[in-house]
Amino acid sequence: MENAFKVRLKQQIIPAILYLTFLSGFFGSTLAYPKLSYLFAYRIFLAFLFFLIFIDLMLNGIEIKNFLNFSTFFLIGWCAYSLLSFLWAQDIKNAVRDQVFLTINILVILIFMYYSKYLRWDVFEKIILITFIIHLAVGYLEVVTDKHLWTSKVPLYNLHRTPSTFFTNPNDFATYLVLYLPFILAVAINKSDDNFFKKWAAFLGAVLAIPLLILTTSRANYIGFLLALFIYFLLAGKDQKKSLLQYGAIFLFFLMLIIGFRLDFGAFNKAVEMIKIQISSLVDFSQTYLSSNVRRELLIVYGLSFLYDYLFFGVGSGNSRVLMEKVKQYTVNVELHNWFLDVLVCYGVIIFILYLIWIVYILYNLLKIKKSNNTLNLPTIPLISSISAFFISSISSSKMIEMRIMWFLFALSLFVLAKSKKEEGEY
Repeated sequence: MENAFKVRLKQQIIPAILYLTFLSGFFGSTLAYPKLSYLFAYRIFLAFLFFLIFIDLMLNGIEIKNFLNFSTFFLIGWCAYSLLSFLWAQDIKNAVRDQVFLTINILVILIFMYYSKYLRWDVFEKIILITFIIHLAVGYLEVVTDKHLWTSKVPLYNLHRTPSTFFTNPNDFATYLVLYLPFILAVAINKSDDNFFKKWAAFLGAVLAIPLLILTTSRANYIGFLLALFIYFLLAGKDQKKSLLQYGAIFLFFLMLIIGFRLDFGAFNKAVEMIKIQISSLVDFSQTYLSSNVRRELLIVYGLSFLYDYLFFGVGSGNSRVLMEKVKQYTVNVELHNWFLDVLVCYGVIIFILYLIWIVYILYNLLKIKKSNNTLNLPTIPLISSISAFFISSISSSKMIEMRIMWFLFALSLFVLAKSKKEEGEY
């Protein structure tokens, strides 16, 4: 009886709670009572998951041999270095805050790797599709009603008919759309799946995501979207390319039909004008009114200057915003608005270089799986496309260390690598 419980705990109960944790992670603090916003569904499921894993490790021990690899060493090393940076961090409170986010998200990635044997890609795929459709539905409700969820800060920015769904701002929502759109495309063109409803729901979801992305006015994510599509098409097989072109032709046909009969009520022309304005703003470096591009330049310059002051070891976990407060009169923003710059400034050159190597390492191994006959070669294309877009999209959000959608992306990537690797080989 005891042995049966041990097996069931590891193979069924923990995976089930992990799926629920993953699902609730896409809705953030919205799934909470407003007066107890810090205690939302994701954190509850995550705490329960940690508790069950503790029991599992006590009963079944740690299978450490298959768990030791470059990703594990890097992630644990990053966490340890972040703790070490407390020695020179100016603000311990901010350091602790970011340390908690970093540690928890790294633990989530390690859990995906450790229990990869008992997890299934098709379940993750269904969760991604369902949550994506829910986000789209909420996004269109926000556009039509101009009302937002209680967690959104859009009303504070005096923006109208701008979607943010379960995120606090439009930029974060746009980043979510771009990073998870490749997975929706993968469902739509999956030849091995005969579920007609599921495939057309994915296709419509991909199409309906485009107007919402435009309405966010997130320039970096416009570029990230195009990059994700390009990489996806580049990596897709012959049959997949054919499916993409067929869906593209259907989309263009109906678009021309709608525009031709003016059934869009001028929405298309407005969208084109909006895109033109955003594209033209990419070359706007006016200093008279401190344009967005100038502020981004100043953030980079001041961020790197603080890094230099700390001899390239990093200013310490969570301390970039503390130092940027000193120059807020010039930059307006106190967040660096660039995840890669944030990693560099907070954790130093060594961690930054290792972080880039880690991402390249993941991409390289995903490409190896993609070229193999492994059953997990299908999700490698959306994963590679999403990570590629991440290099651009990550400069849109102000602070990404607490964005679960980013950490989930790497967790899914390492889950695929761990699941597909040979028993005797390293990945």
